[in-house]
Order: sequence, then structure tokens, then C-alpha cells
Amino acid sequence: MPNAPEWDLTSFFPEFDGPEYREHIQSIEDDIDGLARLAESLATLEAGNLDPWVELFLLDETILARYSHWSSYAGCLAATDAQNERYQQESGRASQIGARFRSAFAPVMAVFREADETAVRALAARPELADCGYFLGRLKEEASRRMDTDRERLASDLGVDGISAWGRLYDTLSGRLSFTMTAGEEGEREVPMAQKRELLQSPDPEVRREALLNSNVAWQNVEYVTAAALNAIAGTRLTLNRHRGVEDFMVEPLFGAATTQGTLEAMWRAVDEGRGPVLDYLRRKAHLLGRERLGFHDLAAPLPGGEQPHYTWEQATGLVVDAFDAVYPRLADFAREALEKRHVEAQKRPGKRPGAFCTTSLLTRESRVFMTFGGTLGDVQTLAHELGHAFHSRILADKRPLAALYPMTLAETASTFAERLVQNALLDDPATPASVKRQVLRARLDDAAAFCCDIRMRYIFEHAFYTERQQGEIPAARCRELMLEAQRTAFPDVLDPDELDPMFWSSKLHFYITGVSFYNFPYTFGYLLSLGLAERASKEKDRFTDTYEEFLACTGSATSEDAVRMSLGEDLSQEDFWRRALAGPAEDAARFQALADEG
Repeated sequence: MPNAPEWDLTSFFPEFDGPEYREHIQSIEDDIDGLARLAESLATLEAGNLDPWVELFLLDETILARYSHWSSYAGCLAATDAQNERYQQESGRASQIGARFRSAFAPVMAVFREADETAVRALAARPELADCGYFLGRLKEEASRRMDTDRERLASDLGVDGISAWGRLYDTLSGRLSFTMTAGEEGEREVPMAQKRELLQSPDPEVRREALLNSNVAWQNVEYVTAAALNAIAGTRLTLNRHRGVEDFMVEPLFGAATTQGTLEAMWRAVDEGRGPVLDYLRRKAHLLGRERLGFHDLAAPLPGGEQPHYTWEQATGLVVDAFDAVYPRLADFAREALEKRHVEAQKRPGKRPGAFCTTSLLTRESRVFMTFGGTLGDVQTLAHELGHAFHSRILADKRPLAALYPMTLAETASTFAERLVQNALLDDPATPASVKRQVLRARLDDAAAFCCDIRMRYIFEHAFYTERQQGEIPAARCRELMLEAQRTAFPDVLDPDELDPMFWSSKLHFYITGVSFYNFPYTFGYLLSLGLAERASKEKDRFTDTYEEFLACTGSATSEDAVRMSLGEDLSQEDFWRRALAGPAEDAARFQALADEG
């Protein structure tokens, strides 16, 4: 059993529900009351009377930092013990107070909706709000799509027991769900759903096949719940869009991602036209696995023969830190600090929520990484990925909270860049056996398949689901049909039509995250951007770290396009940028083919 650690959360609060914890929450509630009174008193935004507005945004920023500290802590507790009803209740309480926070801010949005652009710029020019210009500009844009104050408050209040409750229900359900396994050396056993991912990476094809089939039986037994949740989450968003005068359901996801429809379309066109080498790799992988076509459960499978990498926790952390140290010592120092201070939760045990994440307090600027470590190469990459997120937050630690709210499109760049450093270290090390290099290339190309095909599939499904959901609720059977259609489109001719995954819509957490919709395309965005960053890092060596950190530092104060243009000199709206990024997977595919021919 890998000696993976539990994290230490005591720097957040000495104890759950202790005196400091209760005092912290009370201070948030008191400040929200003060914010509400101040917001109600401000009927207009005028350049000649900005002092109360400065006071309001400084208070708002204070609440934001303290609330993020608490909600990060509560989320950590709920993720590590999904069966603890007290933790789940506290997660719900955080949602309720978050709704109060949004409700208190509702009058501000109403004033900003009518405010003159000159007054907004004058507010941004106040020294107390230095570096808040981008935030205030986005607030003005967002306010243009908001209802009147009373209806926005009602929407916020109802969200606690509505859309957020459906998301919490899914989290609780997935944390409690398990399935039976008989394949493998362990014999018949009950497996928590959080361990499904590890089983799908097993070298035993029967283990992989049974893991998908039996986990899907478990999901199908509760699909009436997940279908209700998915319909309710989407239905709430669509209803709010209608009342806010938003006709296109992609407006909010694109705004949240700080990008444009034109950039997104340019990226997907490049992916659809340039993923040929990735599809060829998947066909080659099927051949190496002794199959004509892959089953969905084979997508993350290791290759047969040779050495199958398996790591203890100490080996995994050593590999990650050494890989960072070779090209980016500051990132390595940060990783050491996070590991030494036990900021990573990686134990493999029942009751944990599936998946992995990084969460950061805007008050202390400390991050925590959550994952379940089973010793696979994929787990090593997950560790690097989440530490990349945490390092991004560290770079922004000198920025005020209102200038540190970066979009997911740019968040995923730092994480996938960190993963690639680990992969490069293994591939460039002469001591790495050829069989392991082949597995690393397999993992890298599996990533390419995930971002160019799997994420594409999720986007196709979600777009189709939201399109149909506008006409009414969608039953579970139709969800299965839409998912299969998306899989056939995103994986043309490479998957066995009899071994697809019709329950992916139910089993994938990302569809049920209520804080953001379309939690998919930013992954491909960040992945392709990270390929360009990794290529520049290999050419520019030590000079690149300053460029990279300049990019990370401006991610909370610029659109995706502007952040890349200002720091990297690239134009994301042009299809050419994305096509050039896809040269990386093509080179990996050629290198993999050469190693496969040798072995």
C-alpha cells in the first residue's frame, strides 16, 4: 500500500467547529450585514461621490477573502469524508452564507447596470482600488445581464436549496456509491467509486472491462437521481438566462472563461482538423492491446509487455520534485514546501469523493491538493497537475484578492504545464528504460486523446444537452443516447461501437459542478496553451521562468486573449496558434511509433 499522506488543515482552523472557527464565520456574517446596508444606501455611481463606493469594494474584498478561507476548508472536509453528515451540512451552510453574500451585493449590480462608463473608470482610478480596473470592468459587463435587485436576491436565495443543493446531492451520492469487482488477484470485493479511475488503468483487460461495466451498473441504478440533478442544474441556468435576457447559453460559460466564441471556435476547428496523429495513436494502441478497436475502458490502459511503472508515494514525490528542480527550481521549492507542510491529501480509503482538485484560501493564500494515490503513472501526473494549480495561486499571492480571480482557461495551463515537466524528465533521462519511456509517451498521448477527443466529447454532449433542455426535461435514456452520439463523433472509427460508455454523463463529476457551466473546453484550451509554454521553456531555458511567471501574474487581471498577447505575444483568436500547438502530440506519436517498432 503506497504510503500516501493525509493533509493537515490546522493552519486554516485549529479544529472544526471550535471557537476560532465559529468566530470566523460570525465575522463573515456581520460583514455581510454591513455590506448589505452600505449597498442599499448607494443609489447611483457618480464620479463626484466615490468614497462610499471605495468603502464598499474594500469591504467586499475582505468578505471574499474570509469566505474563500472558510469555504475551502469546508470543501476539504466534505471531500475527504463524503459520508460525514456534519461536514455535508457545513458545506450546505457555506452555500447559504455565500448566497447571502451574493444577495447583499445585488443592489451594486443594479447600480452598475445603469452606471456611466466614465464613473466606473473614475472608481477604478482610485488608489485604494489599484489593480481593480479589470474586475470593475467585468462587473459592469456582468451587470448588463442581470435582473432587478429583488429578483436577483430571490435567485440567489433559491439557489441554496435549488441548483447548489443538486450539486451537493451528487457529491454525497458519488461519495457513497460503490460497485462489486471479481476480476483481479483480490477476488470478490466492494470498491468505492473513487477507485474506479485506478482500475481503468489496470494492465488486466478483464479488470478494466469489469470496472467500467460494474461501475455503470451502480450508476444506472441511481440514474433517476443523476438525471434529475442534471436537468435541474441546467434548467435553473436556462431559466435564469431567460429572465436576464440572455438568449445564448454559451454567453455565461465564455464570460466565466474570459474568452470569446471566436477563439473557442478557432480552437475546436484546429482540434478537429489536426488530431489525426492522435487518432492514429489510438488505432495503434488498439493493435498493441490485441484489439481491432479500443473499448472505452481501454482508453487509459497501460501498454502490454515491458515494465509497468508503479510508484510508492516517496518515489512519486521524488520524481515530481526532481523533474521540477531540473528546469524550474522555484516550482520545485514550492512543491517541497507543500509536501513537507502536508498540504496534500492522497490517502486511498473508502468514503472519499472521487476525483482531484486544488483549493486556495484568498485570506492566507495557502492551497490544498486533494487526490487518491494508487501508485500509477497517472497518479504521479495528477500530483504534478494539482501542484501546478497551487503554484499558480502562489504566484498570485502578491495580488489583491480582486486581482487574483483567474479563469479556468488559464488555470488549466499551469497545471498541464507542470505535468509536462514530469513527462519530459522521464523521457529525457537516459536511465529511464525504453519500456517506461514508451509508457510515458503512452500517457502523454493518452492526455492528447483526452483533451482532443474526450473533452471534445464532453463539450459535444453538454452543448447538445443544453440545446434540447431548452424544450423541456431530458430523460435518462436520452442522456445515454446523446452521450453515445458524442462519443462516436469525438472518437471517429477508433472505439468499438459495442463497448462505449453510455453512463459517462452520469459518472462524470464535471457535469454537476454548479459554480460554473461547461466545465470542459477550458481543459483543452489550457492543454494546448501549455504545449506552447513547454516548447518555449525548452528553448529559452532560464529566461523562460520570468516570462511564465509574468503570464501567471496577469491571469487575474486580463482576458485569456489579452494575458497571452501581453506576456507571450500570441494571438489566440487565430486558428494558426492552435494548429502549431498540435505539433507536440504529432511529434509524440512519431516518437512512440519508433519505440513501439523497436520493442
